[in-house]
Amino acid sequence: MLKVIGNKKQFETFVSSTEGESKRSLFVHFSAPWASSCAQLDNLLMELQREYGQNAFDIAKVDAESLPEVSMAQKVCAVPSVIIFKGGKVAGRVEGFQPAELKDWAAKCSLDSFSAGESDAPSGAAICEDLNSRLKRLINTARLTLFMKGTPEGPKCGFSRQIVDLLRSHNVDFWTFDILADEQVRQGLKSYSDWPTYPQVYLDGELLGGLDVIREELKEQNFVDRLPKKH
Repeated sequence: MLKVIGNKKQFETFVSSTEGESKRSLFVHFSAPWASSCAQLDNLLMELQREYGQNAFDIAKVDAESLPEVSMAQKVCAVPSVIIFKGGKVAGRVEGFQPAELKDWAAKCSLDSFSAGESDAPSGAAICEDLNSRLKRLINTARLTLFMKGTPEGPKCGFSRQIVDLLRSHNVDFWTFDILADEQVRQGLKSYSDWPTYPQVYLDGELLGGLDVIREELKEQNFVDRLPKKH
């Protein structure tokens, strides 16, 4: 549920509610009623919370112009802006309407909240089932999802760098997940998809393969035509 913060005290209470909980995340949307993209972002945040579950992260909105003291203290220079808090501290921020970046954060925070609650899991089988459901959500974050080492801007291995260059050369619209940032995903996905190496590419929820497979497939125009393209 999207909480509306009306004053400085409410903001401080909301942010401090996770102090001491390093895995619990808060998304605070600094908005303005005149910006249409802010309404879109509200809907996106609520959609992501429904997708990942109420326990993944909490969401709230602040009218940036009505609470200038809060906005200035948080160095908000434009709307929409989303600040992500963990343990009462800023963990990151997304400026502008950036759905892909917000989905990245939502996926990461969902996995963080899951690993934080592992000690309460009733059995290893239950943990495995829960992890698989999260892997499925990650795979389906976008039509084409790439699990790689590092990020497109900073790949951590030659294979990951090459596959990013290949996809970009064909103007492919894709979402990535850094498997070096999450050992659960790195190991779990190998079993989930029965594919032992990275990078891994998924299209519409189905595994395509790694670098060699994609390099060959991209030689076929029918395959290229199936891929989502950047506008």
